[in-house]
Amino acid sequence: MTMKKQLSIVLILAVLLMGISGCIFTGNNSIKDSDDVPAVPSEDVSQLVVLKNIPYGFEYLGNKSLTSDVVNKEYAKAENVVEAAEGIYKGTNLDYYITVIKFEDTISAETFLANYKATFKVLQNNDTFQQVEFAGHEATRGMSYSTIGGKKFPRYKYFWNAENYVFIVIGNSADPAVGLEFAKAIGY
Repeated sequence: MTMKKQLSIVLILAVLLMGISGCIFTGNNSIKDSDDVPAVPSEDVSQLVVLKNIPYGFEYLGNKSLTSDVVNKEYAKAENVVEAAEGIYKGTNLDYYITVIKFEDTISAETFLANYKATFKVLQNNDTFQQVEFAGHEATRGMSYSTIGGKKFPRYKYFWNAENYVFIVIGNSADPAVGLEFAKAIGY
């Protein structure tokens, strides 16, 4: 064999080995990263609280704009709020609310979530917070109790941020799966 043929074979083998090892050919990678989560569109937040796929048994009743004063009073201390809205959903004996708050930057959104988390009463069994994963990101499920007719019932809230947006799902179901359905339906 000539020197050119030997060099060609060595180069072909090197390229094949690199391809097999993943240096060149990446193939179908099933690991999800943060780029797999859809970016929050820049439309106003009143559109983000309107779900395209409403969980079964619920209907959309409308939405309302929230001021930063309402966000501070109803949720937690919030700074740099650009706009906020709440979507209202009704089912048989159940009500759910989706709140979206747009902040000036991601740091303000994360600070708000830390403040919001601090408003929860820590439960004795330490089940106050649980991390859940859906739509390619993590959210926090916060648990509290409501007293109705002298009995305590668990209530679940889901909250997370996507960049400078905060999403909060609140309802009056004792079943955590219902709130999770709403959180998944948001898509961000």
